[in-house]
Amino acid sequence: MDRKLMKAYSEIVLSGALKIGNDDVLWLRSEPVHQEFARFLAETAYELGAKYVNVSYEDPAFDRIRIDNTTVDSFLDYVPENRSAMFDSVVREGWRSLALRGPADPDLMEGADSARLARATKASSMARRGFLSAISSNRIPWNVCLAPTRAWAAKVLGSDDNWEKRIWDILIPVLRLDREDPVAAWAEHDALLKRRAEFLNSRRFPGIRFTGPGTDLTVGMLPDRLFNGGSSTSSDGTVFFPNIPTEEIFSTPDMTATRGRVKCTRPVTVYGAQVDGAWFRFENGRVVESGAETNAEVLKQYLATDDGASMLGEVALVGVDSPIYRSGRVFHNILFDENASCHIALGNGYTDCIENGTTMDEEELRQHRCNQSLVHTDFMIGSEEVDVIGIAEDGSETAIITNGEFVI
Repeated sequence: MDRKLMKAYSEIVLSGALKIGNDDVLWLRSEPVHQEFARFLAETAYELGAKYVNVSYEDPAFDRIRIDNTTVDSFLDYVPENRSAMFDSVVREGWRSLALRGPADPDLMEGADSARLARATKASSMARRGFLSAISSNRIPWNVCLAPTRAWAAKVLGSDDNWEKRIWDILIPVLRLDREDPVAAWAEHDALLKRRAEFLNSRRFPGIRFTGPGTDLTVGMLPDRLFNGGSSTSSDGTVFFPNIPTEEIFSTPDMTATRGRVKCTRPVTVYGAQVDGAWFRFENGRVVESGAETNAEVLKQYLATDDGASMLGEVALVGVDSPIYRSGRVFHNILFDENASCHIALGNGYTDCIENGTTMDEEELRQHRCNQSLVHTDFMIGSEEVDVIGIAEDGSETAIITNGEFVI
């Protein structure tokens, strides 16, 4: 990534998305492969007035080493106290959080013992539960973005020939880096997402129905749910973008009210393994049957993580006008693939998608039928063959998406 591109991208992420300014503390997490861009992000953050930038390099290769070589399975339940303390201090002190994604090895966890991987992942999630809760309720400003790597680009492109130029030719329009003022372009896009969300909030559909090949799914919605999209507002009033890129409008469904069958339209990574051709059948909000063309056993491990892992925590709408969808690529990365397609998430719900939800404790949220779980994974279900309708109290229907395109 050349310096001009790093500058433009860092301005989108730090100035446009996280609103870094005077006296802010930034926690930046990334794999070591992104060291050059991480240093540039730190430099830019200080230029914007940050008080301190704490950089944590996290190498998932050590996780694979542990899973393969630990001699006692119960050792995988252990998480050092200082790791939990770091997550807790970020929330307590009100830092801004930036996760720079993009794996050095996108297939690192392929072939790992699925039960061991699930056990280690669950322990890690429990250790940072307070942080995950703060993120889902927007107590602190946070953002997830991506920088490409050779191996990841090769997976997207089919080879690593001239990979850097080829992948950036795809990413630049997706990130709106081709606009004269990219930060302003994201603000304009934010307004479009807000208009779509406001339409759905004004209608208060108790049900959202998806139909398409292999899919006839009705997602029951909470009476006081909210659709959000684009920017969010943290507890201190900061308007920020949780994801760059973002193309979705989303809400938290009634965890007890989804019914029907759905077929996934894109692969998804579950516990480090690529799951292709996943499908689910729901009754009373819970997955009662599931399958997949690949790694079906990993999918079953995921669904058994805890009581909430087999129920929905999110429903999201994305049109085929998304530049990610229009690229014609599968990105093998949830940040990009979820913004190419309508999706549902099995696992934890978003409290900011419920009126006064951010003030509720876990028991109140559970009684409110907002799903509680240690996990949250998106499964893409949209395409040009999928229609989405809103179902009113009287049973009347309103088209929301037809042949993959928004009609609202």
